[in-house]
Amino acid sequence: EKALNAQAGPWRQPGSSLQGHIAQRVTKLCVDVEGPTTILQNPPELAEESGKGKEPKKFTFDASFWSHDGFENDERGYSRALPGSKYADQMHVFETFGKKILDNAWEGYHCTLFAYGQTGAGKSYSMVGYGANKGIVPISCEEIFKRIQANTDAGLSFEVMVSMVEIYNEQVQDLLVRPKDRPKKGLDIREHNELGIYIVGVSKRAVDSYPAIEAVVDEGTHNRTVGSTLMNATSSRAHTVLTIEFKQISQVGGQSGQKLALINLVDLAGSEKAGQTGASGDRLKEGCAINKSLSALGNVIEKLADKATGKAKPGAIIPYRDSKLTRLLQNALGGSSKTVMICAISPASSNYEETLSTLRYADRAKRIKNTAAINENPQDKLIRQLREENEKLRKMVGTGSAAGPDEGSQEEMAAKAAEIAALEQALQEMQQSFAERLSAAQKQAQASKKKASADLKQPHIANLNEDLLLTAKLKFPFKEGMTRVGRGSSEDQDEQGPEVALQVPGILQEHAVVENKDGVCSLTAKGEAALTTLVNGTAVQDGVPATLNHGDRVAFGQCIFIFVEPSKGKVADLINSGQVSYALARKELQQGDVSGGPTEEEIKASREMAEELERKAREAEEAKERAKAEAEELLKKREEEFKQQMEIKQKQWQEEIEQRKAAEDSEQLAATAAAAEQARIHAEEVTRLQKEFEERQKKQEEMAQQKIEELERKAKKAAAEEEGHRQHELAMQKLEEQLMTVMPLVKEANLIIAELQRPHRLETKMHCELTAEGKHGAVNVAAAVMLNGTRLFEWNPETLENRVFILRELLQRAEEESLEAIKDLPQEEDPLWDPIQVERLIGVSQVLLEGVLLQVENKVDARILSSEGQAVGTMKVEIIPIAKDGSLGIPDEEVVDEPEELLGTTMKILVHVPKAVDLPEALANDVRVEFNYFIDEKPHHFEAEPGHNCFPEFNYKETFIQDPVTSRFLEYLQSKLVFRVYGKDLGAADAAKEMMRVAEDAKKRREGDARKKAEEQAVAAAAKAAAKKVEDQEERTPASVEATDVTGQQNLPELPGAIGSSEAEPGLRSAAGADVASPMSPDSTPAKPASSGAGDEAATFPPDAHDDGGKKCGCTIA
Repeated sequence: EKALNAQAGPWRQPGSSLQGHIAQRVTKLCVDVEGPTTILQNPPELAEESGKGKEPKKFTFDASFWSHDGFENDERGYSRALPGSKYADQMHVFETFGKKILDNAWEGYHCTLFAYGQTGAGKSYSMVGYGANKGIVPISCEEIFKRIQANTDAGLSFEVMVSMVEIYNEQVQDLLVRPKDRPKKGLDIREHNELGIYIVGVSKRAVDSYPAIEAVVDEGTHNRTVGSTLMNATSSRAHTVLTIEFKQISQVGGQSGQKLALINLVDLAGSEKAGQTGASGDRLKEGCAINKSLSALGNVIEKLADKATGKAKPGAIIPYRDSKLTRLLQNALGGSSKTVMICAISPASSNYEETLSTLRYADRAKRIKNTAAINENPQDKLIRQLREENEKLRKMVGTGSAAGPDEGSQEEMAAKAAEIAALEQALQEMQQSFAERLSAAQKQAQASKKKASADLKQPHIANLNEDLLLTAKLKFPFKEGMTRVGRGSSEDQDEQGPEVALQVPGILQEHAVVENKDGVCSLTAKGEAALTTLVNGTAVQDGVPATLNHGDRVAFGQCIFIFVEPSKGKVADLINSGQVSYALARKELQQGDVSGGPTEEEIKASREMAEELERKAREAEEAKERAKAEAEELLKKREEEFKQQMEIKQKQWQEEIEQRKAAEDSEQLAATAAAAEQARIHAEEVTRLQKEFEERQKKQEEMAQQKIEELERKAKKAAAEEEGHRQHELAMQKLEEQLMTVMPLVKEANLIIAELQRPHRLETKMHCELTAEGKHGAVNVAAAVMLNGTRLFEWNPETLENRVFILRELLQRAEEESLEAIKDLPQEEDPLWDPIQVERLIGVSQVLLEGVLLQVENKVDARILSSEGQAVGTMKVEIIPIAKDGSLGIPDEEVVDEPEELLGTTMKILVHVPKAVDLPEALANDVRVEFNYFIDEKPHHFEAEPGHNCFPEFNYKETFIQDPVTSRFLEYLQSKLVFRVYGKDLGAADAAKEMMRVAEDAKKRREGDARKKAEEQAVAAAAKAAAKKVEDQEERTPASVEATDVTGQQNLPELPGAIGSSEAEPGLRSAAGADVASPMSPDSTPAKPASSGAGDEAATFPPDAHDDGGKKCGCTIA
């Protein structure tokens, strides 16, 4: 069975995630839930780019939970749904799936619950929860013991065992063991016919209550925090597996039986890391095993889905063995287990791609069907089978040793020996009663609690971690007097070591001292330590005490803590109130490291500018609406006036007609003529009035239209300014986010590099891309790798992150072995090596093409701007339109009034670049220039004379012909021609040669060491073979010699292969290289050996008979 559900909503504490904080401000909601269906809306900008419209994508699962809004917090802090809301609280999620898991476990089925999704989307919240909002794990643990306590069957008893492991960088670590006591390479995963897939040597704790299991989980979380905070592991890169072994033992009629259920609760690493194994294009992306488990999990789910739908080929192998995670959870993925997968997604449009990827992942996983079986194995039978298997393995190992195994069989025997040890441990555990295990677990828990206990009534510091669940798990109290901070392991019990021991790069043996005097604490660091000791983002002054206040953020190297005065509150209060968070503390450190960062005044001014632009846009829109209304009112008024005038004239005309009818008959003809004349005059007057009205109306309409157009232009300008400012704000927020990611990594990399005694150094660089359209260029952050002040190459943020993880592995290896072990790394394994970028971009120069559109020449001295925005020279550029007769410049008779008149004609343009001036000394070598013209696929390029020249001359001329001129070409002429200027860094070139020489020397040393090792192995193998041969000869040699020759001396038996025997090797040579003479007489009679006297029981060859490695040997044969 597989149950899939999607859960929408960021559940991190406010302020704990910078990405989430920015997303709330500048992104839109793009997820909705209707019953079991999750609906993903296409963001408008993505729909426009793809041209696929705004049709939403729908995914249907067993359940879809909404958790973004529609809730309120009660007095305990528990989030519950508002009336009529679709919000799903933690208890609703448990009732839907967690309860089913327990029901299945009670029936004897293995069960697994996965939490998958992007970091910060709510995986850990769903699994563990926070504060009053407990997740599935604690609720399930509590429910287990509630059901046990409710049992009334005297013949039914229960046993609960708990283990907790973490898979990080393809190593399985036991979280119930302190980091210093763990094996260096982690634990092994094995498979047995009876035991199934298991972890060799993993700790299992017996528990009998919810507080006991809660204490075990807290211990595991504490040890996980030690590894994360002090060993530089990132929690979002690790998978945590909590396994609850639940047994039901029934006694019926003197017979015993049991049901066994394994409940695996798995919190997977952030899914966004699967696509960032570094760094697309990073040559070492396969060298870091950080994301191997997630990638393998995706492959396994894809293969299982294909198998379930019939797409897989017959006999296709599911790659469970590709990673430790898939190997450990093989049953859960495709075997005998009832499995639920929760996929947590972010509803923010900024995370659209990750959300879509997660939903598609879940859509594949829901097709998998497992066949679960109840696990009812009698323990006695299992113990008997294990004993038989163990005895069989012992016999195999014993037989193999007697036969003298070769190298391959030796490895096989070692594996068998390890399997014997694992089976013996399993037997020992099975034969141990649950009461004994429980007693041992309670003693161990008390010992761990005693070690972890600290006097938190004193002022103390608590750790801050990007994972809220790992925050405030490490606490160091400051006793009255002096407390030392320095290099060491917090797990060590060395009384001479520092009380606050941090095993991280950048921490000195004696790093800092905290003095507690009457409850007031002050922090002092001296020398180099002062540079990496910060309070609220500011480095402490060398040797000057800094007073610590409640809520201060204290950083030692890469470790960030919060200072707590118990009399003023608890650390939980500071975090829950939002006063302190990992993201805010990290931002403080970033602002302290970046010079020229935005100040509070600049942020305030930027906010005021945004408000002013918004006000102007609003006023312009209101003015436009008022103008439209005024124009309509004026037209209406004019129409009313015209109607009134027409009505008056019509009335006067009717009256005159009636008067003429009353005139005398004698005067009728004259009156008729006068009336006709009067009618003509009246008609002309009406026509004149109408024409006058129309002219006035037209004039008023034109004026109103002009006013409206002017207002529209102002409104568009204001809207454009507002949009430009908004885009600038978005770019700055993106830049801030990149800096928050890159700068800590750069700092950590430099600390590790110093520990490894390498001469490199990393620097944070910001690059601004200039576009031909003249829009705001994107600002990107990179890490430049420097060597003795020379820039070798740059890494993008993804590559940087990948390399830092490899550097951490190197540092761990150096600490476990020595610096010599990593001294001569081959280039393909060295994270600080990449092909050196000898040629670099000096800068970019932009020239407007609008002059060509206006048919005028454009001769400019265009500034060359570096990617950092600095002026690094000038380029002289001439862009000249060419007349029809081929002469430069357009004569007056060919000049057009409107650019549209150029459509369909032929246009010729000359681009002339005579030279550049004032280029930087360091890069003005072999200068060349590139630019792209219109729709040409390849860039055009030209170069100066080879060599060093800060004033290179190009004398580049090229005529471009556009036939015919199109509307697209006219649009292009409203943009800019962008020239990219490149030069070679001779310092980087020299560094490349030096690094090549060093690499060749290292390669020779490695080859020499390899040859030496091979020779030593060959000598050892030859010695081993000779020893074995002698041993075989001794086994075949008679114990005594009875025969005596006629002279009374004992006859020497002819030993096979011995010196003097007929079977001796003919090619036996002395150490000097000469053939050893056989001590045989010509007639093949054995030579008479030297004797110490008659009757000796041993015969001895003459001392010079043969050599053995330059040592004279007298072989005595009994």
